Amino acid sequence: MHPEFQRVAIVNRGEAAMRFINAVREFNQERGTRIRTIALYTDPDRKAMFVREADEAFALGPATVVDEADGERKVSYLDYGRLETALAASRADAVWTGWGFVSEHAGFAELCERLGVVFIGPPPEAMRRLSDKISAKKLAEDARVPVVPWSGRAVAGAAEAASAAEALGYPVVVKAAAGGGGRGIRVVSCVAEMPAAFESARNEALRAFGDATVFVEKLLQGVRHVEVQVLGDAHGTTWAVGVRDCTIQRRHQKVLEESPAPTVPAELDRELRAAALRIARTSGYRNAGTVEFLYDPKSRTFAFLEVNARLQVEHTVTELTTGLDLVKLQIQVARGGRLVGEPPASSGHAIEVRLNAEDPEAGFAPAPGTFVYFRLPTGPGLRIDRGVTEGDSVASEFDPMIAKVIAHGADRNEALARLRRALSECAVVLDGGTTNKAFLLELLDRPEVRSAQVDTGWLERWSAARADEARPHADVALLAAAVEAYDDELRVEEEQFYESAARMRPEIRKEVGRTIEFRHHGQNYKLKVFRLGRHGYRVELDGTRSEVRIDRLSRYERWLTFGGTRYRTVCVVQGLDYLVEAEGVPHRFSRDDLGILRAPSPAVVVSLGVAPGDRVEKGSRIATLEAMKMEMPIPAPFDGTVRTVFVVANVQVGPGTPLVQLDPETAGEERKTTKRIAFPKAAAAPADDTSHALVTLDEIRRLVLGFDVDPTDARRLAREYAEAAPALAGDGAGAGAEERILRAFADVSALFRRQTSVEDPEAEGTVSTGEYLLTYLRTFDTQTPDLPNRFLERLGRAVAHYGVEGTKKGAALREALLWIWKARQRAEHQVELVLAILERRLADAEAGAAAASPEFRSLLDRLVTVAENRWPALGDVARDLRYRVFDQAAFEESRRAVYVEMDEVLARLVAEPGAFERADRVRVLVDCPQPLQTLYIGRFDEASAEEQAAMLEVLTKRYYRFRPLENFRPASFDGRVGGLAEYVFEGTRHLVVSTYSLDADFEKALRDVAAYLAANPSEHDVLIDVYSWRPGPPEDADAKAAALKGVVDSLGFPPRVVRVVSAVAGAGAGLGMGSMQHFTFRAADGGFVEDKPYRGLHPMIGKRLDLWRLEGFDLERLPSAEDVYLFRGVARENPKDERLFALAEVRDLTPATDAHGRLVSLPQMERTLLEAFEAIRLFQAHRKVEDRLQWNRVFLYVWPTFRHSAREIRTFARHVAPATEGLGLEKVAIQARVPDPSSPGGVKEVVFSVSQPGRTGIVVSVTPPSGRPLRTLSEYEQKVVRLRQRGLTYPYEIVKMLTPPKDGAHADFPAGDWQEWDLDENGVLVAVSRPPGRNRSNIIVGLLTSYTAKVPEGMTRVALLGDPIGAMGSLAEPECRRILAGLDLAEKMRVPLEWFALSAGAKIAMDSGTENMDWISRVLRRLITFTQAGNEVNVVVCGINVGAQPYWNAEATMLMHTKGILVMTQDGAMVLTGKTALDYSGSVSAEDNAGIGGYERVMGPNGQAQYWARDIPEACRLLLRHYEHSYVVPGERFPRRAVTADPLDRDVCLSPHGGDDPGAFELVGEIFSDATNPGRKRPFEIRKVMAAAADQDHPPLERWAGMRDAENGVVWDAHIGGWPVCLLGFESRPVKRIGFVATDGPENWTSGTLFPLASKKIARAINAASGNRPLVVLANLSGFDGSPESMRKVQLEYGAEIGRAVTNFRGPIVFTVVSRYHGGAFVVFSKTLNDNMEVAALEGTYASVIGGAPAAAVVFAREVDQRTKRDPRVLALEKEIAGAPDFEKRRLRARLADLVKSVRSEKLGQVADEFDGIHSVQRALAVGSLDRILPARELRPYLVDALERGMAKELARIAP
Repeated sequence: MHPEFQRVAIVNRGEAAMRFINAVREFNQERGTRIRTIALYTDPDRKAMFVREADEAFALGPATVVDEADGERKVSYLDYGRLETALAASRADAVWTGWGFVSEHAGFAELCERLGVVFIGPPPEAMRRLSDKISAKKLAEDARVPVVPWSGRAVAGAAEAASAAEALGYPVVVKAAAGGGGRGIRVVSCVAEMPAAFESARNEALRAFGDATVFVEKLLQGVRHVEVQVLGDAHGTTWAVGVRDCTIQRRHQKVLEESPAPTVPAELDRELRAAALRIARTSGYRNAGTVEFLYDPKSRTFAFLEVNARLQVEHTVTELTTGLDLVKLQIQVARGGRLVGEPPASSGHAIEVRLNAEDPEAGFAPAPGTFVYFRLPTGPGLRIDRGVTEGDSVASEFDPMIAKVIAHGADRNEALARLRRALSECAVVLDGGTTNKAFLLELLDRPEVRSAQVDTGWLERWSAARADEARPHADVALLAAAVEAYDDELRVEEEQFYESAARMRPEIRKEVGRTIEFRHHGQNYKLKVFRLGRHGYRVELDGTRSEVRIDRLSRYERWLTFGGTRYRTVCVVQGLDYLVEAEGVPHRFSRDDLGILRAPSPAVVVSLGVAPGDRVEKGSRIATLEAMKMEMPIPAPFDGTVRTVFVVANVQVGPGTPLVQLDPETAGEERKTTKRIAFPKAAAAPADDTSHALVTLDEIRRLVLGFDVDPTDARRLAREYAEAAPALAGDGAGAGAEERILRAFADVSALFRRQTSVEDPEAEGTVSTGEYLLTYLRTFDTQTPDLPNRFLERLGRAVAHYGVEGTKKGAALREALLWIWKARQRAEHQVELVLAILERRLADAEAGAAAASPEFRSLLDRLVTVAENRWPALGDVARDLRYRVFDQAAFEESRRAVYVEMDEVLARLVAEPGAFERADRVRVLVDCPQPLQTLYIGRFDEASAEEQAAMLEVLTKRYYRFRPLENFRPASFDGRVGGLAEYVFEGTRHLVVSTYSLDADFEKALRDVAAYLAANPSEHDVLIDVYSWRPGPPEDADAKAAALKGVVDSLGFPPRVVRVVSAVAGAGAGLGMGSMQHFTFRAADGGFVEDKPYRGLHPMIGKRLDLWRLEGFDLERLPSAEDVYLFRGVARENPKDERLFALAEVRDLTPATDAHGRLVSLPQMERTLLEAFEAIRLFQAHRKVEDRLQWNRVFLYVWPTFRHSAREIRTFARHVAPATEGLGLEKVAIQARVPDPSSPGGVKEVVFSVSQPGRTGIVVSVTPPSGRPLRTLSEYEQKVVRLRQRGLTYPYEIVKMLTPPKDGAHADFPAGDWQEWDLDENGVLVAVSRPPGRNRSNIIVGLLTSYTAKVPEGMTRVALLGDPIGAMGSLAEPECRRILAGLDLAEKMRVPLEWFALSAGAKIAMDSGTENMDWISRVLRRLITFTQAGNEVNVVVCGINVGAQPYWNAEATMLMHTKGILVMTQDGAMVLTGKTALDYSGSVSAEDNAGIGGYERVMGPNGQAQYWARDIPEACRLLLRHYEHSYVVPGERFPRRAVTADPLDRDVCLSPHGGDDPGAFELVGEIFSDATNPGRKRPFEIRKVMAAAADQDHPPLERWAGMRDAENGVVWDAHIGGWPVCLLGFESRPVKRIGFVATDGPENWTSGTLFPLASKKIARAINAASGNRPLVVLANLSGFDGSPESMRKVQLEYGAEIGRAVTNFRGPIVFTVVSRYHGGAFVVFSKTLNDNMEVAALEGTYASVIGGAPAAAVVFAREVDQRTKRDPRVLALEKEIAGAPDFEKRRLRARLADLVKSVRSEKLGQVADEFDGIHSVQRALAVGSLDRILPARELRPYLVDALERGMAKELARIAP
């Protein structure tokens, strides 16, 4: 053997191997040597840290092998044969074994000698004497060192062992003679335990060390374990370099080691060292070793225990206290070096603990796994020896050590403090395993450890007691485990949510919160966990509620804040167990089923001690497992009976494998003594209302954001908030909290809007925000397509409420979207709470205390928007609040300005009573547009007599304005100011007596008037008005009326007094009922009676407003603004006829006009209307949507002469129409005096009636005032109301909207006629004359005629209207017969059939079944023949269409040959099976019927619906626009030409192009210019070109605008030169794809390319125009896409359909190339397909089979290559390379490659240009593919000429 070895094989692993690798590295650096380390590793350690770090590595194979000699399994590190092979193969010349494995095997050292390999350790003969504990004891005795009493020899069997034990006295230890590390040792307390202990110790020794020899030793109790580190060289020097204390050990395995030994005095320290040296020298020991003793501190005696002939694990503490590096000294000694001088003295104190992958809570069972988080501490006095790092694993076959943590300090206290600090900062998380870190921390905190008052048995005793001790922070740990379990389940739900979203059906669980069940120390815990926010949770246990905050520091570390204190926790999930460290204290909570015992780690089942049916006691051994060569007993956790045994002996089991299931003897038996964990009682609810309100608002916000607040608690929260909310008045924090809730609701709801850009100006394209959100969710985990910035901004606003900044994808955003979806599912419950907040703000507004920031107005606007069509009540209150806070404030400002002016007039009136202008001043005050009664009555008491008289005169004349008063004069009633006046009405003269009093003096005032009348009798009927001021709140109206009546009756007025009015004003909330009360009493037999219809308003106002017309209703006055009178009326003849009537006066008609003098608004009328609307809305908002009153009416009486036309009234009505949303109005009636044309200078009374028969379409009719009372609802009107309450429109209302009368009405629709048809008794369809609503089936048939400028004689269509009044429009024979007859009529008349579809499908009844399906099929068959004959059906889907109706709609409008259009309204849906039925049957459904068959998600994207409309009126307008382009008068061939002012020869080049893209064309002409668009390759917007060619005064109508994946095809109905045409274009810029993008298809729809669905769209458009109107195509077409995706999606079929459509087209086709025209497009649009087709091209365009660039790259690739090779530059460089030296050639060849690439690109361009130059439009013209080439400026005139040529040709063709 050569001592100067260079290649050292490490026969060890993990931390030990790394210790040697690091020592060798330092040794090499210090000594200049080149020693290489060779790691011998087994399969589990293939990627281990020591293998990576060693210079070389050699594989030993599997971790364990079966010994052929004895059949036992042992680790490969004990297989001498494998080790010999490895040493030879690796060419090792030395071996280091460290500790464990073969480190004490003399046989292995002898093997090394034989191989000539240096063994870095003691010589084999010394090892044999010392490693064998028996021979070591004898050697110690020879060296005069006391030994622990023992058997004196090996014991061969259990009987011999028992005999020796009897001699020694129990307790004893059965101990293996070989090895160490605490293995092969069993404590025996009595003779009964000996057989099992003997066999167990023997077997473990054999497996661990390959030697089954054991002996018996006396177990000394109360002693400490100390050891001396020795080191000897080959030159006779032996050192004893330190004394260590290793007393704290478990199962003879050391847990904590320290040096120096804290309880060994100096003199005894010297004795121990001397004894150790005697043993070492006697044995001839060399290298490092340890001599171990047992020490009794009481007697200060010691006894030899054993020698470990190797370096110990705990050698590090000696190194730190001595400054030695024992491993480097091992190398030095092995290389023949000397130990020079004396060993260094110890300095300071060092302590080591072993951080292991083991579970103290499971009996320290090995707990291996993979390190997913690994953070070790740093700092002064610390040393960490480790063999693993993050990503590594702890192998289950080996020792579980992770690292040794060693602390050194000046003394023991400092060392302990540093060690505790180091362990606290250490964070190690094992996936599948755990560590003993928390146990070590708890150990270090024990007073016994801190004071060093322990013995070798102390740790076992403490561990046993510890199991039943209450553990600190158990409540914190339980909270952390519950939260972690909640989050684990949430992550599962999150995955399921995104998986379902990818399938277009996002699904979430409906339950709120999660129930988490744990077992812990025999107790069962059932917790309810709620998520309250991004960091907040609520946990309920045993009736106690706790709120916690979690801040995630890393994947496993958390700050948990609970009860005002913050705790650090680490939580690791292992199968069904949750391991939680709370402030370093470990706790284990299991979610396992009760009674199932599981394997704590990977192990082998050594034995089973039970069978099913056995009774076991707590603590008895159920099974024995072996892991890492250590046996693990599995004890029974409680008394019970074995139910099931799941495993058998000698099998390998994984962690968590069920072993045995036990049934407890009695419920609650398990761990009866363990105290149950309890949470502290929750803090009491806030005592003050403000704090309580803020707490409630927090809870509301959580509900609004979708967190775990039970939606059913919404009503409770609303009640609690309402009770506490008054305290928030003026509170900034409360207002902020409220607005955060409102913003959250608005922002989240905005993500789910279904409106498209047609309705939502902020939407982009034809895709709604809700659809973009669904796309975002579907593709979140893949590649989300580019989505509009506006959507991303909305998304960002919404997720910000969840603490997420921006829309960068990540875990936080991913989770936030889940909560957003949950919020949406609970929106209906949130609305009640949002309403409560808005209503509180409304109360503030009415009290004048509301904040009015621009931000708040914007927030209210957004709430109105998101509430539209979803939550009418919410929208109403938001509108009302917006009005009160903002609009009303503006009105009030205007009102104040008027009052200032009126005050000035009043002051002059009083100051100058005799002035010439007095009458004019009175008139100004009487005509004041603002109410004066409350203002003046409130001033009376403080006013002078002159002021009182003037105000009394003004009030009287205002009330009696339409009864011309005569001789108004002041009067005095016993000193009280009064007034007298007369008027004549219907031949009777009346005396008006008016006065004022305080309310409390009403009787006195009336008595004064009575006295005056008694003294001054009147010959006329007397009317008395008393104006009173009430300083306090109003009294109950009924009680007040009774009291007033008593006063009036008591005064005994003379018979001429016929009426008494009490007008009581007071401080109110701004509403009429709160500030002004009117009571009218009329003389009757025996006294006076109240005229109740006039309660709440002066009878003169009631007469002015025709209140008498409501005499058939019982009226109740409702709150309203002061000069608006709102009544709830219930018809006496029909109590179900319940309506609202709002009456008001308009005194000022000053208009607001635009710069051109056109009427924009009538501000005073608008204000009055808005206040009327708000009063109605206030009432309606408090009723359920289905219970809201319909058929309500607003009546305005206009005082000034009205000089505006009905058309201007319609303009004004459009302006205020949005404010009527949800009010249920029948009409607004405006009664006014207008100039009378028949009487110059005269006026006449008329009523402008503004109605919305289609619910949004506006019709204005002008009629004389009615002289009859308002009748109760007719049967027809009741049907209208009934359907309105269901959100539906009665079909006859659609007819009424579409057919306004020719005279006397101004409407959104042209005048029209309606003639209803029905089947007669013979089943023949005939015209009928009957009132609307008398139909006898669920289908109404008739002829609709609209009189338009283009068709003044009438544009007639056959109309079918579904009537939902009966069985939701279900279909049976009566309906089908009428449909069939209607189709026949339309075909006979050669007019379109217009179908307003609303139907629940085939009738289902007990007496009606399959025959209905046959009738439906008859209709289907007729639709087929009808449309195939070229007839047109246009469908409006007005609501739900189920079953049969969607099939009819499809047959009528969706097939390749159909011509009609299908318009879907927002409320429309086409479903084969409704949502309820789908859910019931278990089929795949959606959140509602719109999700199954609505426009936005289904029918628009798939192209089944051509158009979307917000409502039925908008759908009807679309129909009429369609007819502008398509209606053909019977007997004519083409749609009629429209009048256009757009010049026919206009130059399209001057039309704007523009755009948002940088460098976009400014003008259309730039597209056609070689200067700005060379090669015609720049992108442009085809719609801009189409718009330039079309008439500018006839807006185009785009069909299929929402069709998904068909965006490249653009279909317009337009006019060119007045001629209606179908205009086709092809998008000429890349178009972003929406939704899933297949991997085998393009990422964007490329410019000028036809994809499958775009081809389908184009083919359908051509077919729809065929036989009707000309076809114009503006082409920039490079052909069809040939990607695998397109071919899979039947590109060939749809491309061929275009060819067939062109071929079959009847009429002229004008095809013009505007840019490029190549490929398959040439085929399907070739002029050879149709004889009436002209093909032209603009100058500078391209037309060929293939474009120049692809031709050069594909067809002429060889030519390009040849030109590249012949290029002089290439040839010159090749020649230079040939002559260059070798070292230059590489550089030149790289240059050549770059040059060839550049030249080839150049040649490609040249060939492409040559090809384009040859295959030009000129060539296409020459060969006949084109008819002409024209300048771009002539495009429009050419199109007009070509159209007229083609139309003439077609007319000639069909001429008889």
